Amino acid sequence: MTARYTAELLGRLRALYYKGSSDSALCHIPQYSAFRCAVRRMQVLATRAPEIPVSYLARRDGRYSYRRRFPADVAALIGRNEYRKALGTADRSEALRLSHAVSVEFDRICDAAVAECAAPVPQSAEPETVEAQARTATEVLDNLNAMVRGFTLNVTERMQSSGWQSELEWRRASLEAHARGTLVLPGLDIHPVEARAMLRALDDTLAGNPPRFDAPAPGGATAPATAAPVSDTVTEAVFQSVLEEYYEGVGPSRVSKIKSLTRRVLAWPSTQAEQLERVMQYCAERLEAGGKATSVHGDAAALITVLRRVPGWQSIALPKTGATARAVRSGGGMNVNQRDSIPLERMLNLHTEMKRQVPVHHSTVVLLARYGLRPGELLQEGPEALGYRVDILGNRELVFKAALSGGKNAAARRDIPVHADDAGMFREVLAGLGIAADATPVQRDRRIRQRVRNVSRVFNRLLGEGDGLSLYSQRHTCADLLRAVGATAEEVGGVLGHTAAGAKATSIYGGSQPLDRPRELLEKVRALIPS
Repeated sequence: MTARYTAELLGRLRALYYKGSSDSALCHIPQYSAFRCAVRRMQVLATRAPEIPVSYLARRDGRYSYRRRFPADVAALIGRNEYRKALGTADRSEALRLSHAVSVEFDRICDAAVAECAAPVPQSAEPETVEAQARTATEVLDNLNAMVRGFTLNVTERMQSSGWQSELEWRRASLEAHARGTLVLPGLDIHPVEARAMLRALDDTLAGNPPRFDAPAPGGATAPATAAPVSDTVTEAVFQSVLEEYYEGVGPSRVSKIKSLTRRVLAWPSTQAEQLERVMQYCAERLEAGGKATSVHGDAAALITVLRRVPGWQSIALPKTGATARAVRSGGGMNVNQRDSIPLERMLNLHTEMKRQVPVHHSTVVLLARYGLRPGELLQEGPEALGYRVDILGNRELVFKAALSGGKNAAARRDIPVHADDAGMFREVLAGLGIAADATPVQRDRRIRQRVRNVSRVFNRLLGEGDGLSLYSQRHTCADLLRAVGATAEEVGGVLGHTAAGAKATSIYGGSQPLDRPRELLEKVRALIPS
């Protein structure tokens, strides 16, 4: 049953029994109200499936999430088009099991929306009605910019999905009907002024000139000096939805860190300025307590990364002035002690000793050195991370899918060409993950940490103490070797999975462009690191 058919049923009822009266004029009649809500409930129930279709499961960065669109009427009532919930697992059977519990929550939200629609409309006297209309008019004018801003952000996001043209045409028709006052749906209260403003925003966005909210509109009248600024207050519910989406693309350790930081530092509801003040206060307290600038900068950067995902807060950044800000920013600079690489001759001697003393870890340390991988990137994956890839020219090549189960950032997701003689070592290391198919995310994270810790402990013992080097330092050695064989800074970043300057990601993961240049560079590095 479509929304159009529902409206047609209600229109026929008004025409037959209530002489064509408007919907709002009939809401107080119990029989009409009951019929209206019964029809709408039938529509909601008709859109639900008795089982959990696999189509509700989405996989991103190797992890599953539950994504399901609300029925049109429920979406209109609650102001959301889609329900999202990160399931926190890379196992399909586990995701299906968890999705049943999440589906119950989805049904509860739909039932609550329908029940609210079915609630009787209280009768009120005429003076109270006039007062309510006056309050509604004030609210419309006060919240107009916020509504248009949210609508513009939503439209811009939807334009990245398939089928967005038909969806936006449907939205345009709906807004035009609201602007003319010819569409009245219970629970969907869009003022004609709001509808016309959103129509203008839709046309401007499709023309490539979306409305700006950080500057006055060109040609517009100057706002009076006493006008109050538009509030950017964000609620905890909005932030939690942002976190759920962020958690889909990162690993368990990153999720744990962000959860701890947000609980300790942030408070809701809040504005952007208030949250930035809390972040800087936290940094000041950490520095006063003797915390390292590098650690404090890492915490601050993690919080800022998440806050930038809040709609309208994309411009938030650490301040550049002030003693605390300078101290925090100093922790993000390149530190020679942090970026020291292991001299090539010394690293080769370490590999020889590793092969003689602990041969079980020899393949791991050699692969980390030859391909510049983060230890966790290699040791968190199973055999499915090694596979074949066909580029746009039809060339088929063996690649390692780094960060398939989650990575540090978007740039970490990349395809790394694997030399044919290294395929055996990759299969040996990846087979050592040894996690059952029904393992929980906690068990998986514990196993990955154990693998990294076992290799690091042996490698650090062979390295000795006092020079600040570690297993991760092989990655810096690989970067230096890439530069030595002629790689540019951008090419080094592409191989190692670094975010390029001025870009959100350099990831080539999942693409089809040829990997000729990365393969050529890695083969030259491989020639310098025999096994």
